[in-house]
Amino acid sequence: MPWKHTVARDRIQKLLDEVPEMDVQRFDQYWSRYQIDKALQTAMKQPTTPPLFSLPRDKAVVVDTVQIYISIVGYDEMRLDDGRETETSHARALKGLHLYYGAADRVIGETNAQRVDFHNGRMHAVFLEAGSDGVSQETIGQALALAEDFKRVVQMANDRLADGEFGTEFRVGIDVGTCVAINNGTGSEQEPMFLGSAANHAAKLAEGDVPGVFVSDRVRAVLGYQEVGVLERYLGLNSSQISANSAYTSDDGSVLFGVTNRQAFSDRIVATWSDEVRKGVVDDLTSPDFKFSFMRPPLSEIDYSQLYPSKSIRMPLVSLFADISGYTKFIDEAVSEGNIQNAVRALFVIRQEFQNVAEVDFGGRKVRFIGDCIHALVAEGSGISTDEARSVATATQCAAGFHASFDLCKSILEGIESLELAIGLELGPTPISRIGIRGERSVRVASSKATSESEKMQRECNEGGVKIGPDALRVAPKGLIDVLGDQGYARDIDYDDVSASILATPTELSQPLYARAHVPAESSQPRAHLAKK
Repeated sequence: MPWKHTVARDRIQKLLDEVPEMDVQRFDQYWSRYQIDKALQTAMKQPTTPPLFSLPRDKAVVVDTVQIYISIVGYDEMRLDDGRETETSHARALKGLHLYYGAADRVIGETNAQRVDFHNGRMHAVFLEAGSDGVSQETIGQALALAEDFKRVVQMANDRLADGEFGTEFRVGIDVGTCVAINNGTGSEQEPMFLGSAANHAAKLAEGDVPGVFVSDRVRAVLGYQEVGVLERYLGLNSSQISANSAYTSDDGSVLFGVTNRQAFSDRIVATWSDEVRKGVVDDLTSPDFKFSFMRPPLSEIDYSQLYPSKSIRMPLVSLFADISGYTKFIDEAVSEGNIQNAVRALFVIRQEFQNVAEVDFGGRKVRFIGDCIHALVAEGSGISTDEARSVATATQCAAGFHASFDLCKSILEGIESLELAIGLELGPTPISRIGIRGERSVRVASSKATSESEKMQRECNEGGVKIGPDALRVAPKGLIDVLGDQGYARDIDYDDVSASILATPTELSQPLYARAHVPAESSQPRAHLAKK
């Protein structure tokens, strides 16, 4: 059913009532308990998980971290054939991601790092600092070593397993700082999160078309290099600096700096991978094994566990990115002021309500949470095609529903009045699948020009609001222009105004297709001045 004020208010209150009181610990407190539990599980031959990976929902851990992002340079071009997205170009791009994701997880599995997330052409990993004196040069060195090992393994796997089909240039961003670790996942879909400015800043350093390793001034200070201010994003570490500071753990447990010959490590990783391909345990990267089919909306019925390369979805749809503006500063202040409990509980409520709006109210599907951001997909149509105009109409209503629910959260929850919400959306053909290492380590992916453009639109909402991309604007119901303007942007957006503007274009667009057979008794009334148009 469409968004309803009373339903959303009751949902939010229920979520708030169900969110447990947070047990906030420093990492050293958590670490001692984790080691005891891991030893017991090992003795009982039970599976173990990395530290902080599957935290209970009622636990938050304050930890010093090294945040590392590795982005594919030129990833957008991988998705195009002569400037256009095609089924062939999408299959090639997913094959490339399949290679990169598999390589990343294989290398990470050999280190003390933990993979946090993959998002389009970007990998996020974290190293945890067990000491109490801040992040050490040794831990930063491990992050540098991970980046170098990853690049070597990708190049070798590309040459030996993928016939050299893909480029192997990457841009690395690294920052250090105190973060709050939480988990919002369940079962096989764990969603570890590290909240704080270090993660955000490392991600920004990894943005750009110039390959290399770009580190923050905080990293430079630990390594003993001169700080460079705003030039962080333009002045990367040179090869000798990277080599001298890369840290590897030897067989006897000692840490070695400046190791230059890691060929044996790369050979072993790729040889094992090649053997798995030969035995059919993993996919042959030279085989065009991505097979796409159309899915009849609503997308809320997507079961990610049933997707894999040879059973993937590809269809026109609308991608939405909704980001809470100001939350990073909010969580940093919460850490310094000792108010972590309320900040984390608020995030749990807001994110779950956003998922409810996307999936319950508008038949969309969450792809993932990325920190305080949700990526979701929406489509309308029949069993054979997407109705693009209706999809944009419903997605815009969904965006307005996000804002309406967010306003309710601000009225119900304490201390979040300063936060804003920025939403971008765009229309386009998009593949959806699971890729990387098979099983529980495989990764949900929805990657297209539309997903990248919707994220770009969200970033351009500097003061919050909603902005829709050019392809969505081209087919949007004309009534929406009254709300969004010719540029497709509105700083302040009202759910009733959006619904009424859609009603004014054609009447049948007033609610999602999947809900029209179940019209609720209570409906949100359009504003009279818009309904009469």
